[in-house]
Amino acid sequence: MEKVDQIKSPYDIQTQIKMTLISNKGGKKRSRSRVLTSIEKKYENGIFKTKSLLLFSQPKEIKGTAFLNWDRVDGKGDDQWLYLPALKKVKRIRTSDKSRSFQGSDFSYEDLSGRELDSDEYKLLGEDLFAGSVCYKVRAIPLEKETQYSSRIIWIDKNNFLMKKIEFFNKKNNLFKVLDIPNHVKNGDYWTATKMTMYNLMKSHSTELKVIEVNYDQGLKDNIFTERYLKRQ
Repeated sequence: MEKVDQIKSPYDIQTQIKMTLISNKGGKKRSRSRVLTSIEKKYENGIFKTKSLLLFSQPKEIKGTAFLNWDRVDGKGDDQWLYLPALKKVKRIRTSDKSRSFQGSDFSYEDLSGRELDSDEYKLLGEDLFAGSVCYKVRAIPLEKETQYSSRIIWIDKNNFLMKKIEFFNKKNNLFKVLDIPNHVKNGDYWTATKMTMYNLMKSHSTELKVIEVNYDQGLKDNIFTERYLKRQ
């Protein structure tokens, strides 16, 4: 897990993403798509590890919706805000709301937060094959109580120490979500997951994220990651 944490990452990254929400009920498959931009900046010093921003650009009805996350170094919960253009209002996400769905997707607000290495205790369960990669299987049990998960099982590629799959267990220890991250590409020094899919096993629903374009180390300014910037969208 220390090797996973030490994978080289850019100082900042901007990614254009296509999000597809897929429902499969009664044998009928329906999907709807959205386009958003993900922006993240890493900090070497201070109380924050990263700050990130998600901005929706399509379709028209959610254009301008924005989500801001400040990832704390101490692991004592992230600061999160949501901007809804129809209301012209920034809403702070409370700890009690972080298990809720993010904009109708199968990702919760908690899933959009970073996790520190020492936020969990770990146990090696063995090895398994996933998406053509031999992986370590590691169980991660959270040390804090303010989480919707009792544990996660993580598949980690033995060659490059990339996370390839995560199973999420609720407080009753039932498996209820699975995140597949089968595809990664390396651009220069950096690895990028080009596709990931979160499956909600309780709702026959999934959310697919596909990378359209990615740019690294552009020298992004700090003022992008503020409440004031959210309102400008």
